[in-house]
Amino acid sequence: MTFHPHLARPLALASALLPLAACGGATPVDPSPGGEGSVRLLPAVLVEGGWRGAESDGACSRDGDAVTCPAGDAGAVTLTRAGESLRVSFVAARAVTVSALAAEGTGWLPGATSFISNGFQSWSQTGAVALRPKVDEADLAKALAARGDGEVLRDGFAQSWEFTVVGGGGPYLLLGATTAHVFKPWVQVTSDAPGRLALRLVSGGAGESVALRAGERLDGESFHVAHGSELAALAGGYAAALPSRRARVARSAEAGWNSWYELWDGVSQADVRVNAALARQVLAPRLPPGTRLRVVIDDGWEQGWGDWEPNERFPSGLDGLARELVAEGFEPGVWLAPLLVSESSQLAKQHPEWFVGGASFTHLENGKMLVLDVTNPAAAEHLRGTIRKLRGWGYSLLKIDFLFAGTFEGARMEPLTGMQAYERALSIIRDAAGDDALLLAVGAPAVATLPFADAWRVGGDIALEVFGPSWPYVTNQARSVGARAPLCLATLCDADPVLLRGLTAPEVGAGGWVVAFAGGALFLSDDLARLDTARARWALDAERVGYALGGRPALPEDYLPASPPDHLVSSFSDQLAAGRVSTAVVPEVWRMPDGKRVALNGADEARSIAGVEVPPRSAAIIP
Repeated sequence: MTFHPHLARPLALASALLPLAACGGATPVDPSPGGEGSVRLLPAVLVEGGWRGAESDGACSRDGDAVTCPAGDAGAVTLTRAGESLRVSFVAARAVTVSALAAEGTGWLPGATSFISNGFQSWSQTGAVALRPKVDEADLAKALAARGDGEVLRDGFAQSWEFTVVGGGGPYLLLGATTAHVFKPWVQVTSDAPGRLALRLVSGGAGESVALRAGERLDGESFHVAHGSELAALAGGYAAALPSRRARVARSAEAGWNSWYELWDGVSQADVRVNAALARQVLAPRLPPGTRLRVVIDDGWEQGWGDWEPNERFPSGLDGLARELVAEGFEPGVWLAPLLVSESSQLAKQHPEWFVGGASFTHLENGKMLVLDVTNPAAAEHLRGTIRKLRGWGYSLLKIDFLFAGTFEGARMEPLTGMQAYERALSIIRDAAGDDALLLAVGAPAVATLPFADAWRVGGDIALEVFGPSWPYVTNQARSVGARAPLCLATLCDADPVLLRGLTAPEVGAGGWVVAFAGGALFLSDDLARLDTARARWALDAERVGYALGGRPALPEDYLPASPPDHLVSSFSDQLAAGRVSTAVVPEVWRMPDGKRVALNGADEARSIAGVEVPPRSAAIIP
């Protein structure tokens, strides 16, 4: 790598890390054609509605690997580097309210044309987007304020939550948060000339507010900054820096049947019994010897969201059904949304003080949901008791869903940010579930979730009841799985079940490959009593089964496409198009963990991929 003499002395770095000129004059990076890359970042703080620091309030000073900038009369803000990690901290000179901390500046990366735009939570639109000269502040504010379904259907061009990878024909730059304790972390990258970047690594600015007294210090989230030509090495380095539970507790990818994607919320005890027996016939013979089948009872078993007791369709109770399943050799699992409570539930009526003031989520079918305030000791004990009850009924896998709602800002009994409350909620759930329970987190932000969950849903739902199975869901899932491969190196990524009904043989086969690309689970979810089970052979050959349960993701060779889109399209909009045609830009060449290559053609016409003619809406092994 080359660096320019007007820049401050680069810090001592690991070989894969992009050297950082962290301080010096206000001169921006002046790239040279032969340079591999450079970055100049300075610390800033959003205090009382205005950004301070980053040389706007006077010259910055350097002390070893730390750079400190004055922030007017509010205090001083410092960027500290330790190896591949960056963190911004602020020390208040008087009583102030802080909304965000940032490392911001300029960079040079030859060949850079696009970046990965990661959505806030599991279901959020995620993929590669073309770099823009700038982003309008109104668009950025809209993106940061979006919640729930509005954020899921994001365009993605304004910023990326948690991490990004920048590149497009040369070296890569990876910028990724490794913590989310207090703030929602995000990254913004723009470019006004080839190779020239404007960078922001931000903790907060999404509704958070932290009050400080004079002399108090506030730390932002830690970010991992790395550079290199080998994407696999960069992704592995970021994964290793994330504090994931998987690094401490070994878990294998699981296989089984989930009730959701055809029975929906009308599932019954009888449905579960029939499908469990059929899953043994259809799936078990295709699994490695000794693999035990999971049977997961999804949404629809409960009396209501928040009233977590079985309804009339489960006359034996969930405990009785679990005993039956265990006796038949199955491992039972159950779904719940532990942090959301229906406004019409008995719990909401009996304990209106247990909820976050000013925070709610409107479910399209079930109406307004309140957010449990885990800083209220009574509400926290209720959450703990609910999890212990489900574990006591015999469920060793808990599919905990709609977790993003726990990050919403609002009035809590203790003045915590949404991310602080979210961390407390997951800590309560993990403690109550016990170390041996498997927690699958869904609708969840990744970084804050990985220390507590054993597996993480990597993309959106593979079907919605209003549409049923269709091709745009497959490509949408593939786009998320590919873009989030660095996260899937840190945890088990669940790409949702392989759906066998309603799709053509090539589409089902491609769906099987998408699950194999994630490498973190293998589930069915059709009502097997109504299915031509011969369809299973289209997706469940030994090779795809092995990859799906292998515990490691594939990595796209075209991780950043040659022609990136200017924004992300949603599977919802594709569903409404004639013929349900997928318009998502999806990686075409995937390298499996053992080196084998697979082509995925998301288009409605045949394409030549790596010299192989691949039929439309299909996948094929290639040389």
